[in-house]
Amino acid sequence: MNSLRFFVNRHRRKVLFTLGVVGGGYALYRFYSAQKERMLVLEQEEEAQRQADELVEIRLREHFESLQRMSDSSSLGAALDTLKDHLFEALDYTELTERLNKGKGHLNPHEKSQLWERLKILSFTKTVCALWAMTVLNLYTRTQLNILGRHFFINQARGFENLESVDQSIALCQQKFLGSADFLPQYGVTGLIVRMEKIVENVLESKHLREPLTIGELYDIFRRILNNFPSSSLHWINYVIPENGLLYQELSTATSTFGVSQLPRAVLSPFETERAKLEQLMAETRDVLLSNDFSVILKQSLKTVLDSMMDEFNTMFEGSAPSSIPLAKLLPPVAHASTVLLEHPTKNRQGM
Repeated sequence: MNSLRFFVNRHRRKVLFTLGVVGGGYALYRFYSAQKERMLVLEQEEEAQRQADELVEIRLREHFESLQRMSDSSSLGAALDTLKDHLFEALDYTELTERLNKGKGHLNPHEKSQLWERLKILSFTKTVCALWAMTVLNLYTRTQLNILGRHFFINQARGFENLESVDQSIALCQQKFLGSADFLPQYGVTGLIVRMEKIVENVLESKHLREPLTIGELYDIFRRILNNFPSSSLHWINYVIPENGLLYQELSTATSTFGVSQLPRAVLSPFETERAKLEQLMAETRDVLLSNDFSVILKQSLKTVLDSMMDEFNTMFEGSAPSSIPLAKLLPPVAHASTVLLEHPTKNRQGM
C-alpha cells in the first residue's frame, strides 16, 4: 500500500494525465455511440418516411387510375347516352329526308331548296353540338372525380379511414354530385342547340349545296363554327352545371347509373351534411370550369377532337377521284359523325 501511495505521489502528473486520457476517451466513446444510435434512428425514420411516401404515391396513382376508369365506364357513358337521345331527338331530320324523297316531282324548286338548306343546318349543328358537348362532358367528369379524389386524401389525412359505418345519405350526396353530369344532356342541351344553330347559320350562309369543298375547306367550316362559339365559360357555364347545387338536388332525382355500389369505399367519407357537402362540391367544380386554365384545356381538347374526326373525312376524300366533293353529298357523313362522337368512351376513337 505504501509503495502504491509512493508511486502515485511520485508520478501524480502522469497518473492524472493517464486517467484524464482514459476518461476522455470513454466519454468520447459514449458520445460517439449515442451519436451513432441517433444517426441509426434517423436513417430508420427516413427509410420509413420514404416507404410511406412511396406507398402514398402508389395509392394516389391507383386511386387516380381507378377514378379515370369509373369516368369512362359509368358517369361519362351514362351522360353521353342521355345526350345522344336528347340531341338526336331535338335535331331529327327524318321528316325532311322523307319529304325530299316523297316529294320528287311534286316539290317546286323553292320548297326543295328550303328543305335542303334546313337539312344542311341541322346536319352541321348536330355534329358540332355533339363534338362540343362530348368534349366538355369528358373534362367535366374528370374534374368531378379528381375533386372527389382530393377529398379522399384530405379525409384520410384527418383520420377518416374507418368507413365501415358510412351514412347512406352522404353516399347519396356523392351520387347526386356525380349524377350532375346529366345536367347538360337533360337541360343545358336545349340552350346549346339554339346558340350553336345560329352560329352554323351564319357560317354556312354563303355556302351553296352544289359548291365543291376540299377537306381543308370542310375543316375550316368546323373550325369557324367552334371559334365563333364563346370561349369564355361565363357564356356557357349554365349549360353544363346548375347555377345552384341545391336547386338541382330538388330538380333531379339523379338517376345516373353511377350508383353508390360503384363508389370505392375510400371515396365515401363522412362529410358534414348531405346538402352542405353537395353545395361545396358543386361550387368547387364551378370554380374549376370558370378558371382560365380550363378554358385553355377545353380549346386544345376541341382542336384535338376535331383533328381526329377529320381523319375519317380525309379517308373519304382520298377515295374520291376529284379532290373536292359537293357540299350536298357531304351532309350524310357530316351528320353521321355525331353518332361516332357520342359512342361509349371505350368504343369512341375520338374519346380523350
